Amino acid sequence: MAATQGDSNGRRSTVLRATGVVGAAGVVAYAWWATGLQPFTTSAYVAVGLPVAGLAVVAVVGRPGSRFADGAAVDARGVGRLQLRSTFPWVVLLLLAVGLEVAGLALGGRSAEVPTLSTVIDHALGWHGVRLALFLGWLAVGWAPVARVAVHRRARAA
Repeated sequence: MAATQGDSNGRRSTVLRATGVVGAAGVVAYAWWATGLQPFTTSAYVAVGLPVAGLAVVAVVGRPGSRFADGAAVDARGVGRLQLRSTFPWVVLLLLAVGLEVAGLALGGRSAEVPTLSTVIDHALGWHGVRLALFLGWLAVGWAPVARVAVHRRARAA
């Protein structure tokens, strides 16, 4: 009986791994398509709106008291809660970026000698690969809290 259960867990692990690989490939393919669209068109707005709508659905379905959210309460380790210790590096990076942008604008704006961060990003966005990387990063940042709750819930169920 134990051998059968072990085989079952092994197959389930392989299926989950394969599903993850196919899902990741699908996300990369979607991001490649979305970043190849002409900016400010209806299809570009839809391409950006679909992940946002998906996240909104998960947030609504995952509200406290719903069937989806059962067992997802915050534990003693603070999973699911933002804390100053975890957000401090991001706040520092944001302040540095804003400071560099302000300094660049004060020293010359859109000049070639003193480019601002936005000027550098504008030039970098001319490459599809950079747009793809930024879009994937945007997806990862938006969906990371959902993934963290799902992993936490799976660990509690095991």
